[in-house]
Amino acid sequence: MRDTLTIKTGALEPLFAAWEEPNKHRVRADSGEGAVERKGRRPTRIAIAQNLRAMVKEWRDNFYFGASDTSRYLLHHWFGRTHTVGTDGNSHEFRYYFCQREAIETLIYLKEVRKLECLSQLIAEYGGTYAETTALGVTEEEDAWSRYAFKMATGSGKTKVMSLAIVWSYFHALRESDSPMARHFIVIAPNLTVFERLKEDFKSAGGGPDIFDTAPLIPVEWRGDWNLTTVLQDETSGASTGGRFT
Repeated sequence: MRDTLTIKTGALEPLFAAWEEPNKHRVRADSGEGAVERKGRRPTRIAIAQNLRAMVKEWRDNFYFGASDTSRYLLHHWFGRTHTVGTDGNSHEFRYYFCQREAIETLIYLKEVRKLECLSQLIAEYGGTYAETTALGVTEEEDAWSRYAFKMATGSGKTKVMSLAIVWSYFHALRESDSPMARHFIVIAPNLTVFERLKEDFKSAGGGPDIFDTAPLIPVEWRGDWNLTTVLQDETSGASTGGRFT
C-alpha cells in the first residue's frame, strides 16, 4: 500500500505583500501536523533586533520625529510616494520591500536620531536582560569603529539597501551643515561572483543606466545635485566629482 503525500498549497501562499509590514506568521500546529496562523510579526531570538523593531516602528508611526529634513524627505520619497519604473512600453509600479525599508530606517534611527556609534552602546540600549553588564564585556577593538549589520535573506534586495544608504549619506552630507556623513564610499565584495553582480548594478557594461538611474532613489528635484562616479578595483583613478563609489 502506497503512502499518499498531501501538500496543502494554502500554506505556501504569502500572508502579506512584500512591501507590507508583517502582521501574521505561521507556527507548527499543536497536533504536529500542518501549520496555523498567528497574529503579529514572528519574533526573533536576537534581542537587539527584537527591541529595535519596536522602537523603529514607533518612530515610523510618529513620522520620523527627530530626523533631519533631508532624512524625512528621502524617507517620504522612497516609501510614501507611488513609483513607476521602466520604459513607457514596459513600465510597472515599484515599491520597496518592507525589509529594505526597515533596514534603512533602522540605520537612520541609530545613526542620526539616537547617535549610537558603537557596539557597547547598542547592547546597553537594546540588549535586553543584563544588557548593561553584557556591554561591559565589549573590547576596545570591537568598539573602535561604527558598525551596523543587516541580516537579510537571499534575494531580499541587499543591494537596494546599499544604494539607499549611499544616497542618504551623500545628500545628508550635502544638505545638512553639521552632517558627519560621507560622500565617498567603498564596497568590498567577498568573491568574484558577487563583484560581477555589484558591477552590473553600480556600473553596467557599455555605460548604461546604473541602479541610481533605474530605481527611484533620487528625487527628481534633487537630481541636479547628484554627482557620483563609480570606480572599479582595476581602474587607477576616477573623475573629480562630488562623490566617489569604489
